[in-house]
Amino acid sequence: MKPALVLLPALGCDGELYRPQIQGLGELVEPLPLVVAEPDMSRAVESVLSEAPARFLLAGTSYGGSLALAVAATAPERIAGLCLMGCNPGPHPDPAGARTRASRLRAGELEAVIDELAHELAEPAGPRGAAAAEAFREMARRVGAEAMARQSDSMAGRRDLRPDLGRLAAPALLLWGDRDRFADAAHGRFMAERMPRAVLHILPRCGHLPTLEYPDQATAQARAWIGRATAA
Repeated sequence: MKPALVLLPALGCDGELYRPQIQGLGELVEPLPLVVAEPDMSRAVESVLSEAPARFLLAGTSYGGSLALAVAATAPERIAGLCLMGCNPGPHPDPAGARTRASRLRAGELEAVIDELAHELAEPAGPRGAAAAEAFREMARRVGAEAMARQSDSMAGRRDLRPDLGRLAAPALLLWGDRDRFADAAHGRFMAERMPRAVLHILPRCGHLPTLEYPDQATAQARAWIGRATAA
């Protein structure tokens, strides 16, 4: 029986964020993309744990990476392997800004917020930056304003998980873009130094969405990570 791979998308994203990996890893895992939009991180963690099997591989990007880290810290015994992309293990650096974004989304500024985020998410000098930005726009319109607002609220109130990193012993992949404007690669380096079985891979000319900006490389790194996790 193939292990489950729970996939947690970034803010405003859905399973399309992981389409290349869902297609490229299907013979190894049972992919389970989950769009979680609870108003606080603890409830989001509960939602993931209620949907996931007893033991599973877990991957997340940005908001989804922060959520994946919180899930792993809450129930480390259930995590067979952990993949994190573009997330900050500390508290939100600008919680007021995140709450302002939530208020704007609820006030009818969905398209303006999508436009602002799309311009910053992907690296335009990269090979698929423009396509990744457009894919984000389409996903965010599907996810919608209220779900994005709840995700922003959840991020604003997340707790500091840096003290928990040392006890996350599952095989981990930290996959980062070297031009990530939302979560600098320094966060990946910080976690790689503290997580016992973490491997850090930094992609050149890549922004915040490595699964779309460098789909082949992201899938190859995920394949190697799954091999380590299932052999453990």
